[in-house]
Amino acid sequence: MRFSQIFAGLTLASSAMAAATPQQIADGIRAITQKSAALQGPAQSITILNAPLIVIGQGPFPAIIAGFQDIVSTATVLAGQLEGTQPIKRDEPQHARDISARGADADLIFNTFREFVRVHQALLNILIGKAGILTKIPLVGPPVAAVLRSVEAIVDTIAITLINLVQARAGDLESQADALGNTLDLAIKQYEGLSV
Repeated sequence: MRFSQIFAGLTLASSAMAAATPQQIADGIRAITQKSAALQGPAQSITILNAPLIVIGQGPFPAIIAGFQDIVSTATVLAGQLEGTQPIKRDEPQHARDISARGADADLIFNTFREFVRVHQALLNILIGKAGILTKIPLVGPPVAAVLRSVEAIVDTIAITLINLVQARAGDLESQADALGNTLDLAIKQYEGLSV
């Protein structure tokens, strides 16, 4: 019986320790955004000449795939921190008529997520555009599609969690998440279409 009380106390403590503040959430999203921005250069450098180098672990694709794996890893850590986070409530309005008060914390999280979506869509659009020149190099498709599916899964997890946590901006967050999800789906389809 005593063991179960200790275990329950440790579970509560670890849950509370995992909680993230709005600033920590924003910082985590910014870190992912920076990683996504850093992949735009390698994505831009894809050519029909350097794409086949993936076979020997060279060219832009190994760096792009490793970069996406790093994004998944960083985003997974953030998702873990979100698990213990309490809902971020909107600020109490100063006047009864001021029902549109959203709160600085909600705006901070939304704005950083919106910036992530913008940067990540730019990266995905580069990859989508490059897929058109890679139709004769089908070996590129499967590894890129696989890593993009991993990115999609963790981004969905974070987006759903944020929508549930930040009720004051839930509709805005959902709209951004849907737009990013559509772009991810298109990128995955483009690279799945390159398979042998």
